[in-house]
Amino acid sequence: MFTLRRAFLILLILLAFGLRIYAITDIPPGLTHDEANHGREGMEVLDGVYRYYFPLNYGSEPIYSYTVAGSMALLGENLFALRYVNIVFGLLTISISYAWSKRQFGWEVGVLTAVLLTLSFWPLASSRQALRAGMLPFFTVASVSAFWQMGRNRAQIDLINADFFTKLLHRRWLNQENPANLRPILLLTLALLATLHIYLAARVSWLMFPAFLIYLALFHRPLFRRWWLPAAIGLLLTGLLIIPMFIYLANHPEAQTRLGMLDGTLQAVASGNVVPLLKTASEALLAFVWSGYGDQFLAYNIPGRPVLDVITAVFFLIGLLVSLWRWRQPRYAFVLLWFGIGILPSLLTGPTANTTRNLAALPVIHLLPALGAVAAGSKLDNRWLKAGLTAVWLLFTTITTNRDYFIRWAQSPEVRSAYQHTLVETIAYWRTHPSDGSLLFSTVYPGPVHDNSIATVLAHNQLPDNRWTDARWALVLPSGSDLRLFIPASAPPHPAFLSLLNPLETITLRPTDLDPSFTVYQLSDSRPEWLQDLPTGGANFNNAITLLRAVWLASTTPPGGVAELLTVWRVADPSRIAPAIPPAYAPEAKLFTHVLRDDGSILTQADQLDAPAWSWQTGDIVIQIHQLWVPPETAVSTYPTRIGFYEPTHDQRTPIVDAVGNPVDDAANVAPLEIAAP
Repeated sequence: MFTLRRAFLILLILLAFGLRIYAITDIPPGLTHDEANHGREGMEVLDGVYRYYFPLNYGSEPIYSYTVAGSMALLGENLFALRYVNIVFGLLTISISYAWSKRQFGWEVGVLTAVLLTLSFWPLASSRQALRAGMLPFFTVASVSAFWQMGRNRAQIDLINADFFTKLLHRRWLNQENPANLRPILLLTLALLATLHIYLAARVSWLMFPAFLIYLALFHRPLFRRWWLPAAIGLLLTGLLIIPMFIYLANHPEAQTRLGMLDGTLQAVASGNVVPLLKTASEALLAFVWSGYGDQFLAYNIPGRPVLDVITAVFFLIGLLVSLWRWRQPRYAFVLLWFGIGILPSLLTGPTANTTRNLAALPVIHLLPALGAVAAGSKLDNRWLKAGLTAVWLLFTTITTNRDYFIRWAQSPEVRSAYQHTLVETIAYWRTHPSDGSLLFSTVYPGPVHDNSIATVLAHNQLPDNRWTDARWALVLPSGSDLRLFIPASAPPHPAFLSLLNPLETITLRPTDLDPSFTVYQLSDSRPEWLQDLPTGGANFNNAITLLRAVWLASTTPPGGVAELLTVWRVADPSRIAPAIPPAYAPEAKLFTHVLRDDGSILTQADQLDAPAWSWQTGDIVIQIHQLWVPPETAVSTYPTRIGFYEPTHDQRTPIVDAVGNPVDDAANVAPLEIAAP
């Protein structure tokens, strides 16, 4: 039957959809590397690359990237399809949170929870981000709903006195004609499995279920007898079915590197120092209500902005106190356990990035102020006054959220920089000004899983032959093709390269942007002296790349000065420069420069490669500037200089080989550095 309540909920979902779909490809104003890598993984799935655990983003669980692939299959390989996934799951979270909270606490609490999830900053932002954690709230509430369905299923009471195996095999319990008893077990198992295959925080959040069973065993024995068996079976099935993932991770530790970044507090506690834990826990709790303590990571939050606006924060505290006061009631005890265990990751690590790490608790964090508001409202006899005050509160939340998200946060120069907005505009320019030949992008982040992933998503996986470099120190010149270069203000060409480049157009963005413009170049017809008459051979590094020339840009350098060595290389086989390593499983190498004293010790050195090996192609000419700081106490003299490549993860050098491929050295001698008095 169509009722006013149902109509209100439909309008609420439509409002939530509108807030989440509005300008979704423009706000956030670009892509973070984490978002772009999820899009890249989804595109790889559509290209037939199937993985059990994805290596990018420090290792990521698979469900989100496969869901992105499905979205892209329907909507195209683009940013809209990437972001649409969490819009859908954000709406589902609102719906299922309403249903569960209404069932447990009544219509008023249910609808207030849904309204807060619709209007508040955190759920709005997480629904507009292309991050795998955005799916976690829905599946967490789904597991909670299935778990509580077990507690309502009275048919299981008949089995209390049977032995364990009889309970497992009981015809009535598992009968296809009466599947109601089996359904919540399967739903709990599937929902928990989904959370564990979505995000790291789920490895903690499931603990709320055994913790609640312990609570029931201590304080509500009849309920415990009703609940424990189906819950235990669901948890056991989940544990058995998740084993393959942990076996895979045990055999592929390189697939997951983020755990080592999160255990510093635990290590301190294990050594007997609880001060770091107390500090992170107090800061994480204050992040919900106190300005200045919120998530400092500007890609997801206005740095320091608390999770809840000031009015909602007051009701949140009231709801928390009400739940503590009524802890003897199972539903309130469960809310407390859900909240405490759901925010456990940030209690251990502090508030930074808590907007992703706490997402398993997002629904209950917005349920608590609903509980507080209803409890406070029960003290008011005038329902019109209560309705008016509620309307003022929710209007304040709406205005605050929209101002903070769409204006303060989205238009911030720092946020535009974090979301690589200049690169967004660069790709947009390329799409409207296509050209034949190769593309060269200069960027501060030219690594294999960085800005190129952003470009791949924004170019709809149709980016032509391209190279990546940081033009402040390096260039790559493809052989035999026209080259168009895109160089932003943040990574301008080194002065030594300017004679090579002919500027075509400079695109100016907002003057307040941290990276306010980019310039389009093509190669000029002239060549500097160091690029003319290149030899055909030189030091051959493992048949991967050959050193053609090495010259100091200044003939002498004074003590305390900076020397610049320019080297020119020809690529033969980039796969041979170094082993392919995760997460991109592409060759990763560094180029070292050692200036030596007479005794062979290192006077000064540089380790860099600003035209990364992953983007090299056979025949490319690579030009690198090596900057070396000379200690001020350096004596005037001539110092031998050697250069070579190494793989940084295992510190393994690339050998120099002879004509038949035999190693003869691991570094090449180049022109010595001459230190002269100024």
